[in-house]
Amino acid sequence: MLQVQWTRAGQMMLAVLLMAAAAVQAADGPRALIAESVDTLTDRIENNREKLDDNEQFAREMVRNEIGELVDFKRITRLVMAAHFSEASREQKYRFLKTFRESLINTYASGVTMYQGQEIRVLPTEAGDVQQNSATVRMEIRTREGEVIPIRYSLFRNGEGEWRVQNVIVNGLNLGKTFRSQFDQAVRKYNGDIDQVIDNWSTELDVGDDSGGNGEPGA
Repeated sequence: MLQVQWTRAGQMMLAVLLMAAAAVQAADGPRALIAESVDTLTDRIENNREKLDDNEQFAREMVRNEIGELVDFKRITRLVMAAHFSEASREQKYRFLKTFRESLINTYASGVTMYQGQEIRVLPTEAGDVQQNSATVRMEIRTREGEVIPIRYSLFRNGEGEWRVQNVIVNGLNLGKTFRSQFDQAVRKYNGDIDQVIDNWSTELDVGDDSGGNGEPGA
């Protein structure tokens, strides 16, 4: 399987970050709503701790319900496949979308149980962070060892006026660019066989390393 290992801190961070933004709507600023939803989600994790620890399926369903309202998987699938999107059949595009979505859900479900009260700070909005149809939100998570991990993720406003996440950058690692590079490398590894790429796809990454991204928003 094509993968690089997550760090435990990174896996937990992305689970909290992506699920935390599920409440984002156009009527309020992205920063304010994300800050509120972080509090809501962490309370939900604590209130369901026993279920989350004992039932992996409960964790997966919790994540699936949350990120379904947040992440535009069709858009992200196109960005990850990049130039290979036009080469793929309609069936392959749909199959990769489903595989990509399920692999993220499984990874984030594991990450939810790693939240143990770590401090999460949503940083103040800076000049230029919110444009008409795009926004950047910055966070910091302090690990139990005292390390501060910077996170930045970009959102876009869709045709219905709702904010949706299109990329996340954790400790300098640009996940959009990394997934795109991973897909391209896999196409070359399997001599252009996109079905093989999909069959061997994994979204496991090492987000504890600051390599692989320059911090620019967008996938």
